[in-house]
Amino acid sequence: MIRLVVVCLVGVSAVSGCQNYMVGSDGRTIGELTDDRGIHAIVKVRLIKEADILARRINVDVHKGVVTLYGRVRSESERRRAKDVVVGVKGVSKVEDRLLVRP
Repeated sequence: MIRLVVVCLVGVSAVSGCQNYMVGSDGRTIGELTDDRGIHAIVKVRLIKEADILARRINVDVHKGVVTLYGRVRSESERRRAKDVVVGVKGVSKVEDRLLVRP
């Protein structure tokens, strides 16, 4: 009987431990980290595909679905276009625009 209880407790601990496993100190689970990396890749590819956006001047950071754009753009229209591209990506919950307009 005690053996069964111990096995059950170990099993429950293992399952709950996996669900709550946090990566690093930023409070993301492995699933959230994987989602963020996927979003990052899609955002960068879509920015690169846009002819009117110099994607190499735009850095992208993703944390729990929140995308932060920072870097330099040539115009206000390029800034708006970059933000519009990101908003259309599945999994993006919010876009923080820290882009500077510098021709």
